[in-house]
Amino acid sequence: MTEMGPQARDNRSGDEQVHVGDEHIHAGLDGLLQTSARACPAAVLFRDGDGATTAEQAALYSSALAAQFQQCGLRPGERVLLIMSARTIAVLALAGALRAGLVPVLLPCGLGPVELAGYAKASAAAALVGPTHLGGHDYGDSYLSAAALSDTIRLIATLGPSCVDGAADFQVATLLPEAGRTVSGLAKPNLGAESEVIITFERPAAPGPTSSAVLVSHRQSAIFSAVLRLASEAQLNPSRPLLSTLVPATFAGLVAGPYAALMAAASLTLHGPFDAAEFLRACDAEPDAHLAAPAAIAPVLHEAGLTRGDASLILLSRFASPAAFTLPEPLACERLVVDLSAFGETAALAHRREGGLAAWPAELRDAQSPAWRDGRTALSMNT
Repeated sequence: MTEMGPQARDNRSGDEQVHVGDEHIHAGLDGLLQTSARACPAAVLFRDGDGATTAEQAALYSSALAAQFQQCGLRPGERVLLIMSARTIAVLALAGALRAGLVPVLLPCGLGPVELAGYAKASAAAALVGPTHLGGHDYGDSYLSAAALSDTIRLIATLGPSCVDGAADFQVATLLPEAGRTVSGLAKPNLGAESEVIITFERPAAPGPTSSAVLVSHRQSAIFSAVLRLASEAQLNPSRPLLSTLVPATFAGLVAGPYAALMAAASLTLHGPFDAAEFLRACDAEPDAHLAAPAAIAPVLHEAGLTRGDASLILLSRFASPAAFTLPEPLACERLVVDLSAFGETAALAHRREGGLAAWPAELRDAQSPAWRDGRTALSMNT
């Protein structure tokens, strides 16, 4: 999205109100967006390679998208495959699906038609929604081919930046001009048991058939619990933006991205696909930003001078289970370093380093505890 004139500024005070159908707002990601829009519509909530998005834009577009889902015949409780990217529009598509009472099933970009059809079958998804192009790759034809191979998909929709023949057009440029009229006619979803559930896949470490992937359902309350821990450890607050290189297609990516930023009332800059030059420009543009990145690139961040400053550095490490946990490598860093340990798709545990050295989290110290033996932690609340 691009800025809408002089109102697209990072300003968190003001009297303007955004009316987006208050009676239809429910708890969760969508509720945070709508609350932000009413509190300060001109505040910049998101930035990405396409520009800045204000709270007003985010609320109106996600609401218009929810209306489109309903108008296309999707019913509350049905599942929709969302192809997620490090772009604002992907986050707003997630919010729109939740607002419509749908169950989003998240996947990263880059999957082929057979894989997409396999995930659609595994999740019984009724729709497939994603970008047409990203990072020089074209995905539109893959969606059409996946739908042809699928017995469940009856709607294909694209989020831009271009259109695909045979797919619904859910681009911002298409929906946002109609948002006022569309939002006013938004039917209140008949929320079912799964309306506040997000599904991700526990994907196998090695390439294999999608049948070997496991669906993991996340209640938004579980995401919020992990975010509260992260926000406390990393000292997230409205005074500093958050710059994340993590794609919000996984539990940890959601925790350290849109949910963390919205709960902390901080602006979120999404960066991806990773490009070193563009990433450095983004860091230069927001030198006081908290930074979330994979732990594997910590040495690169150090060499680039990005470990200096007084904002936090959130480093994501992934483990199959708590039993597989190992201490991250030491890092000489001026920043406050917070390790975010993701255990498959069932938990994400934030733990602050002291003096640059990682320590075993208290939750994982007792190898004889029930939480350790059954491969879960106290923060694994996704059942």
